[in-house]
Amino acid sequence: MLFKAYCFLSLIGHALAVSVVSSPTVHTINGTYSGLSIPSFNQEAFYGIPYAQAPVGDLRLRRSLPYNQSWSGIRNATVRSDSCPGFNSFPLNLVGGSLIDGLTLGEDCLTIDIVRPANVKPSEKLPVFVWFYGGGFIAGGSADPKYNMSYIVKNSMDMNKPIMGAIINYRTMCFGFLASKEVLDANVGNLGLFDQRQGLKWIQENIKSFGGDPKMVTIAGESAGGSSTGYHLIGFNGNNDGLFRGAIMESASLLGAPINTPEQLQRSYQGMYDNITTTVGCSTSNDSLACLRTVPYETLYDACTGFRQTPIMDGEFISQLPSQSIQKGEIADVAIIMGTNTDEGTAVFLGPRANPLNTDEEVSNYIRALGSGLDNTTVETVMKLYPDDPTWGCPFGTGPERFADQGYQYKRGAAIAGDYFMHSGRRFYANWHSTRSKKPIYTYRFDQAPWDMREPSIMIVPPVYVTHYSEIVYVFDNPNNNSNFIGPYPSYARLQSFMSRSWVSFVHDLNPNNHGLQDPNLPKWPTYDSRHPQNIVFREGGSFIENDDYRKQQLAFWATIWPELQT
Repeated sequence: MLFKAYCFLSLIGHALAVSVVSSPTVHTINGTYSGLSIPSFNQEAFYGIPYAQAPVGDLRLRRSLPYNQSWSGIRNATVRSDSCPGFNSFPLNLVGGSLIDGLTLGEDCLTIDIVRPANVKPSEKLPVFVWFYGGGFIAGGSADPKYNMSYIVKNSMDMNKPIMGAIINYRTMCFGFLASKEVLDANVGNLGLFDQRQGLKWIQENIKSFGGDPKMVTIAGESAGGSSTGYHLIGFNGNNDGLFRGAIMESASLLGAPINTPEQLQRSYQGMYDNITTTVGCSTSNDSLACLRTVPYETLYDACTGFRQTPIMDGEFISQLPSQSIQKGEIADVAIIMGTNTDEGTAVFLGPRANPLNTDEEVSNYIRALGSGLDNTTVETVMKLYPDDPTWGCPFGTGPERFADQGYQYKRGAAIAGDYFMHSGRRFYANWHSTRSKKPIYTYRFDQAPWDMREPSIMIVPPVYVTHYSEIVYVFDNPNNNSNFIGPYPSYARLQSFMSRSWVSFVHDLNPNNHGLQDPNLPKWPTYDSRHPQNIVFREGGSFIENDDYRKQQLAFWATIWPELQT
């Protein structure tokens, strides 16, 4: 079940080979697992632990059910499960200059991977860092070495603030986010989000056995994983059942990405569903969903490839637009870190690269198509707020250069995209939370471009700059040369340590400032205050605190049209 090259990747991911000195064991409510000892980190890992029944056969395209097996004896937890279908939709990992293929995909993928310090006793009650991977809801997996938990857990050990890390595998692409009238009628929308919720419930029931504290769980993610985190805040009308006490949203917020309503499905996702059912021979069935459950896995996977579907208003997990949940105060009240990268809009799937923008007419058509469709007055307002001035566009601070090979008005469109999808929602929610909650919220702007101006997982064609996903390698503090290599310069590594330790501090204390670094030049991260809003800006060579007032008029405008944007 493990992909062919994984042993090699493990060597790279853990820096030194994993050798089994004495296999650690954990007694869960289902039975006993044997994990891995990782002497090079003084850690232990438990891979591929199922938190739900395998969603195969008649359980395909249904909500995940609790894992209901029990056994005597000891089961192996030293091998990662298959990645959920969709992983290969994104670029492959670069290791040592070569492409490493062989990630195996499969439906039996609803598992959790856990990394903890060695010799932790159940009575120790360590805080738990739970990661939801990104990937546009069409890809991702715990096997991605960029999400290697060993380094951030090692930082926590060095800080004398030990935590444990967990990654929940959840269904993506059509296996996790199929959407149509049939899907809504059968109450099987947003299956990937329900998977995450099921994984969090498993953690509540079992993490004590690993030495974790179920009352000290922080959920976190980037991009689609960060959006997932936001949906858990508004999920079930804000009732999180005590599943987590903190949340970290990187390059995502509760707002920005459109949520399709049932009324919109006919003109959005219904055609995709009909295409899939026709392709696999289920379109004439009396129950097309039941038919899809009988289709061979490879056939269904091939039929789904190329379609992108994201969370919808399913009536239970998401019962209203996020902006409505915020307006009503129906949101889980927890401590929060939120942040964005300066040049989010340069990412290929956020900005206007697929359809280059050269003229005012093309820009206005691009704006008009946002959300559920914007009227002429709104389009004209956005055009005025974002003039065709390359010295002002994204990537920011790049002067008169237009990057015209991507479209003569590329920078204008990239600024619009980044602000709409990322920056505006971050600022709006930070202001709202700071005036209504006693729980702290901390915000950041990541402002460090990759050392070689390439981000292979996201974008290598200029302009890249501080694009989407750039901060991941800093948070996980992974020094290895995989697809987002930190680079060879010590100053980058110092920034990496500062960020990763700040995340650990938040998971442990709900305060990112207890990182233990003695550098007097490191700024203290302020709690966000709407009366004097400030961000920490992460930058190699000198992080600092800024007033959160960049593009003030532009970001404020998006907040006036959340309903039209369907967010």
